[in-house]
Amino acid sequence: MSIALLAAIVVIIAAAAATQSIVGFGYALLVVPCLTVLLGPKVAVVASTSVGTALVAWNSVRWRRDILWKEAVTVSVAALCAMPIGLAVLTRADDHTLRLIVGVTIVVFTGWLWRGLSLPRGRRTEIVAGATSGALAASVGVNGPPLVIAFQATEMPPAPFRATLQMCFLVQASVALVLFWSQGLVVTDVGWVFAVGIPAAAIGALVGDRVAPRVHEGPFRSAVLLLLALSGVLAVASAVWA
Repeated sequence: MSIALLAAIVVIIAAAAATQSIVGFGYALLVVPCLTVLLGPKVAVVASTSVGTALVAWNSVRWRRDILWKEAVTVSVAALCAMPIGLAVLTRADDHTLRLIVGVTIVVFTGWLWRGLSLPRGRRTEIVAGATSGALAASVGVNGPPLVIAFQATEMPPAPFRATLQMCFLVQASVALVLFWSQGLVVTDVGWVFAVGIPAAAIGALVGDRVAPRVHEGPFRSAVLLLLALSGVLAVASAVWA
């Protein structure tokens, strides 16, 4: 990899990690489409997951007192059951199709979040959201939106919302990495992204911690959703014009 490419990866991951520290999600939504354009969809998904696993593990430890374990366990069990479906999509689809899936997934869920749409509260919603999230985690690496939408329906306070998401992400990412490894998807480029991405994620997370108390939730959320929409459109465009 060139120095310029590695530098771009560092900036992308640091910005995504800062976003995750502030609002509890957004890392994969920002990283996957950008790395898809730079490195291709399969490397993007695996590389994003490798760095993301370390990031959410750290966040889970830091915010462990706020985790709602009942919700985390329900969602995680459902996610694990659906992950083989996602892996089949990742290993069998060609790069063009995966780019399109990544982009469309991000655009659809960003629109959902932007409109403030919600789901009915209850265990059934958590199970469906967990299964959808697990399938997405193992296929396109963008597993946050279903959980965000489901947890918003429960009207979780900000701290438990952020902490519980991290634990759910940790379970899915850890299993996804094992599945990726078993399919020979952990290639050299993934190692390069991991090497530069870990320190970038740590710095971004610390910056996010400092910035969070000074950020007004409304404008920041709008800015994040705008970035997500642009990243999704970028991924779709790269698939159409490839």
